[in-house]
Amino acid sequence: METDSLEFGPADRPGTASSPVRILPILSHTGNQRVLADWVHHQERYEIVSERNAELSEADFDIIVLDAESLREYDTEIRERKMDAAAFLPVLLVSSEAAANRLDTPDQPQAEPAVWQLVDERLLTPINTTELGRRLDTLARIRNQSLALERQTEQLLLLNRITRHDIRNEMQVISGWAEQLANHTDDAGDQIRQRIVNSSRHVVDLTKAVREFVETLQTAGDPDLEPVDLESLVTDELTKRCATFEAAEFAVTGELPQVDVRANDLLASVFRNLLNNAVQHNDSDTPRVEIAVSEHDEAVTITIADNGLGIPPEQREAVLGRTDEGLDHPAAGLGLYLVDTLVNQYGGTLQIGAADLGGAKIEVELQKASSTGVNTVDDDS
Repeated sequence: METDSLEFGPADRPGTASSPVRILPILSHTGNQRVLADWVHHQERYEIVSERNAELSEADFDIIVLDAESLREYDTEIRERKMDAAAFLPVLLVSSEAAANRLDTPDQPQAEPAVWQLVDERLLTPINTTELGRRLDTLARIRNQSLALERQTEQLLLLNRITRHDIRNEMQVISGWAEQLANHTDDAGDQIRQRIVNSSRHVVDLTKAVREFVETLQTAGDPDLEPVDLESLVTDELTKRCATFEAAEFAVTGELPQVDVRANDLLASVFRNLLNNAVQHNDSDTPRVEIAVSEHDEAVTITIADNGLGIPPEQREAVLGRTDEGLDHPAAGLGLYLVDTLVNQYGGTLQIGAADLGGAKIEVELQKASSTGVNTVDDDS
């Protein structure tokens, strides 16, 4: 990728005399080494941290400046440093047009990106120092923004963990006190008490959904999928939901096939959220949820139906967060949005319809795993 050079005012320029941008040069051409060193020598905002190529794997730097020969030689080390870096770690290639064109060699493994794809900016030789300054300013600016974003992300993740922990603790206290009132209320009061207990559980479930949603956001690129034992996972979640919602009825239509699907350990949250929604948004005196699984050649369809109010056709896209408003839509729910996001990551599909029971019917199609295997079922009930 080659970025557009940006013009910065004095206040916007990256690096300071007390905290300069650290450049790691790996240049095989002595003339280019000298030009870069001379330019940096006259800059307060930049410094050269090392001229020894052997320190690439451990050197502390902000920008790598190298030529085509060095890029080819240190391809693996640079690739690993960029992949392991939490923030953007830029590479500036200094080379002639002909040398750059020779980088993509036939022996480059197809499983790895081409060597030139590791380059974030290119500067043609002979080096123009004005253009060198512009390129370095651009890369340093982007890196600073990336570092700031990484720090903010870490702070938000910490705040998220603390907030979820505190909310869950407080809701457990509320649920505990509500349970203590069981022997001190009449029938009318007991209904109110049960609503408090149910709402407390719902809030706790929301904190779990937030945690799992954050986990999906932290996944860079496609998630790592593995074979997951669908029968064991669904049975485990049904057992937990039966214990949580004692007044509800859960039934499995037919048998659960012994089949592995392509997913990860967050698949448990898909069924937890779907089963929870089927009960929590149900106005029947006795909520009923029916689960059916049908197996196909390459996929498995899981259907969850309830006897609640159902979801009107005009709101079915909105509740999943699929509209332009996303989660800001009044009908959108974090739990179903998380479910839809995960199912998409697994290469599956989700559809909402009307159930014969009178409520909503949600069909989730998941791809079968190519090989057998069982993952660990989520224990966070």
